[in-house]
Amino acid sequence: MIAKLLSLLAKILWVKELGMLNGIALIISIYVHEYGHYLMADELGLKPKHPRFIPFLGAYVKHNETFNQKEHFKVAIWGPLLGGILGVISFYIDLIFNIKFFHQVAVFSLLLNLVNLIPFAVLDGGHIVKTLGFNKFQLFVTIIIAIISIVTKKYFFIILGVLGLLNYLYTNSIKDKLKPMKKEDRDL
Repeated sequence: MIAKLLSLLAKILWVKELGMLNGIALIISIYVHEYGHYLMADELGLKPKHPRFIPFLGAYVKHNETFNQKEHFKVAIWGPLLGGILGVISFYIDLIFNIKFFHQVAVFSLLLNLVNLIPFAVLDGGHIVKTLGFNKFQLFVTIIIAIISIVTKKYFFIILGVLGLLNYLYTNSIKDKLKPMKKEDRDL
């Protein structure tokens, strides 16, 4: 119940802060990204819940945990992949028909999904590099963001840095439970 109320609040605040056109474009971009995760998790039988929005932070899809690296990789990559496809399609629709709304959807989708591929612990990129075995690189990026947060004294980066470090420590504590990805599994 609380998650649903927070999701509704996030949507209302985004529309109010960004204006109707930008707010709806952002919500569509986030929904498509999150439904990428949802659809793959559903296909893998992980019993996903519908996307939940968190005010000023983003959204997530909760599903049963998987200790199979190939499944974890697929769920992580499908959000940016589906969101990126939406961005490219919206870009071409705007290019052909010159519709401002599709321009905004393209901008939000492409930006959101490219940023989400940064190999930082709480982003999809962090999950992707972890499944591919680049844990040290993920830790390096997380530490860089933590240093930026200390230097800039920006609350957003401080929160991001703390969440990233906590997520890194948590995922390292369960890494022994993850089944290693075989070489043939890397070929999707």
